[in-house]
Amino acid sequence: MKKPFTNRILGVNIAITNMQETVNLMIEHLEEIRGQFICLSNVHTTVMSEKDAEYRKIQNSAFLALPDGSPLALVQRLRGYRSAEQVAGPDLMPAIWKATEHTEYSHYFYGSTPETIKALEKNLRSKYPDLKIAGMEAPPFRPLTEEEDRQAVERINASGADFVWVGLGAPKQEKWMYEHQGRIHAVMLGVGAGFDFHAGTVKRAPDWMRRHYLEWLYRLVQDPKRLWKRYVQTNGKFILLSIKDAFVWKKYRDENKKNLLIYAHYYYPDVASTGQILTELAEGLQESFHITVICTVPSYTGKVSQYYRKHKYYYENINGVDVLRIRVPEFRKNFAPSRIVNIVSYFFSAFAATFRVERQDYVFTISQPPVLGGLLGVIGKHLKRAKLIYNIQDFNPEQVKAVEFTSNRLILDAMMLLDKHSCKVADKVIVVGRDMIETLKNRFASRMVPYAYINNWINEKEIYPLSKNDQGVQRFRQKYGLGDKFVIMYSGNIGLYYDLPNLIKLIAQFKQEKEVAFAFIGEGSVLQELKEYQRQHHLENVVFIPYQEKKDLIYSLNAGDVHFVVNAKGIKGVSVPSKLYGVMAAGKPVFGILEEGSEARLIVEEAACGKVVAPEDYAAIHELMDEFIRKRDSEALKQMGENGRDYLTRHLTKDVSIEKYKEEIMSC
Repeated sequence: MKKPFTNRILGVNIAITNMQETVNLMIEHLEEIRGQFICLSNVHTTVMSEKDAEYRKIQNSAFLALPDGSPLALVQRLRGYRSAEQVAGPDLMPAIWKATEHTEYSHYFYGSTPETIKALEKNLRSKYPDLKIAGMEAPPFRPLTEEEDRQAVERINASGADFVWVGLGAPKQEKWMYEHQGRIHAVMLGVGAGFDFHAGTVKRAPDWMRRHYLEWLYRLVQDPKRLWKRYVQTNGKFILLSIKDAFVWKKYRDENKKNLLIYAHYYYPDVASTGQILTELAEGLQESFHITVICTVPSYTGKVSQYYRKHKYYYENINGVDVLRIRVPEFRKNFAPSRIVNIVSYFFSAFAATFRVERQDYVFTISQPPVLGGLLGVIGKHLKRAKLIYNIQDFNPEQVKAVEFTSNRLILDAMMLLDKHSCKVADKVIVVGRDMIETLKNRFASRMVPYAYINNWINEKEIYPLSKNDQGVQRFRQKYGLGDKFVIMYSGNIGLYYDLPNLIKLIAQFKQEKEVAFAFIGEGSVLQELKEYQRQHHLENVVFIPYQEKKDLIYSLNAGDVHFVVNAKGIKGVSVPSKLYGVMAAGKPVFGILEEGSEARLIVEEAACGKVVAPEDYAAIHELMDEFIRKRDSEALKQMGENGRDYLTRHLTKDVSIEKYKEEIMSC
């Protein structure tokens, strides 16, 4: 089950969603969310949460806190989440009733007054005659005794209800649901005045007022004596606090947790593999640490949206993780000077942003950008007097030297000196491949630095095998002209480290294979070179596809029948191609072009999930390409894919790796 991402508004993690997604999620995953509760959050409850830590904790403990108030959805859209929409309780109720009217799902109504309950039942039986009503009751206004509460729980559970609608008003209903999570066997939804609206005892504002954020005014006119303070004062406070929140990053934290600062060049929603890993790592470590991430504004493609061009810094909260974003200049992936300017800008801006972050217990950084990522960690360690964990995804200058990006001895020596210093200063160096341990040891002839090995991963619950006939897979194939062809796919960075210009020359020898397609998904510094070669040699069975959003990754990976996993010669012990994990998760065979003894090759051989040849052995690569094409309908290819998926779920899961990170960080 994939929950919507959230964005923190005045301390409350409000879901970024819409009505249809919410209804689909609840219906499709009802069994998984039984016993949990859903808050319908509005301006009033959010302002209350800003000052009341306990009430804030309750709302953030909900399975979802939905943007019941239109101003909350507006704030989300202003922050760049264009898909965010209001999910109002009075609208959610009939949406779920309609979706469940002709099913076995039943509903229990708990709250309001006997008069309202009676009117509500009458209206429901008239409008939704096939809706299964398991029970309705209006509890006493006073606090229930322990025995009365126990009996109420028994009645609700005995009814067999799937949905329990709670109309006790805020904050009483949220506290009631929080206290009863796990005790009530249904999913609970706090809908406040929703009972009154659908009973007909209170009229809702016209559509045009709701669209223009004026529903509060309509209700104020209806009941000024009771609501003037709530709406006038609370709405005014919400506006002032929201403006303040845009400039002053207020912390809402659990004092029992240690603080962990993560430097991430890229972070969600950027599709960079390191960005995806760090996003899942940050979210996975939340139970043990309060996480703060310093990263760029979304810019992995080189472009920066208009929203992120206004300010130097942007403060966000994504799924409970505090994110401090830095504006960086745009760049062209095939124009090195612009990339250098972008990277240097990130380095100095992240350095400055460190002063905006409070005291930290741990600093976590990765080897991206090369060398500078490690230096940021050193700076953070000293500024925050924290323990430093340096995660090396790629060794540099070893990688730069291997692909002959530069042969300048002065530059290479300076890079080595600086990165060795980062390793020495680190309290723990974590590498992502067994072969990388030897590279680390070779750097230090005398005194070895503390290190650990933890493999990367992909979320096996989000990426899994799909049938070739799956609608999403079919849509992807049709969209990019793959049809029913046998697809050999490369997915990832189309850059210097993969010998792709020579690979496409070998592919050209199969241009006559009309039932075979070679797909390259991604962007990078050699993309234009590949496109030009395709054009000049009329390679009609070669397709270039842009980067896919994370939500579409499952379809793109499953659209390939065989996947290239490639590293250039000399990369052994320097880097591990993370695309391997996605291929294995999707249950697809691996076409490996990898050095003997490299981490990726070791995994492929241990898992028996593909076939591997050495980089620059072009005769062997051509032969293997021909073999995969000839055996495209064989049982052997299917078995390779199944082997990969099985190996990944046993050895390379996200939860296992994140638990290892937790242990290694805490051991520092």
